[in-house]
Amino acid sequence: MDKDGSNRNFRRTTKGWKLLIQWKDRTSTWERLANLKESNPVQVAEYAVASKLAKGPAFIWWIKDVLRRRDRIISKVKARYWKRTHKFGIRVPKSVREALEIDAETGTNFCKRAIEKEMANVMPAFKFLEVDKNLPAGCQKIDCHIIFDVKLDLTHKARYVAGGHTMEAPVALTYL
Repeated sequence: MDKDGSNRNFRRTTKGWKLLIQWKDRTSTWERLANLKESNPVQVAEYAVASKLAKGPAFIWWIKDVLRRRDRIISKVKARYWKRTHKFGIRVPKSVREALEIDAETGTNFCKRAIEKEMANVMPAFKFLEVDKNLPAGCQKIDCHIIFDVKLDLTHKARYVAGGHTMEAPVALTYL
């Protein structure tokens, strides 16, 4: 029974539901929810939650499972990342401190150069604020970190990533 005392049974269907999609070329079309759900289930589920549609009859019966599956996949990928210590016989660091320690131990600067290259490439996209400074209106704090890897040609790779999954979705959320 629902809060209002009614006993609703939702039909497990997306029939008749369409979502307005804005494409990269800025055109918009109405697409069947069934097609979108099949091709991009996670994005549709996240959009439904952010737009407060998740409790609607076309969404309530499948969103929970899709988001649970997404979380399970992310968890497994993270676990695999933390278990891997070497790649191609080269130790892969898990933090900047560890990367610089590896460089000091081996007498090289491979990790340091990878970090410098990545930061030079991403700096224009970020505005770093002082720790004590208040955030401007409409902004959210996002924790960032660096992920390291060793490429096939044995060069070191550093990737600066933001924990965007921890932030609130904007009200006017659009997936392009």
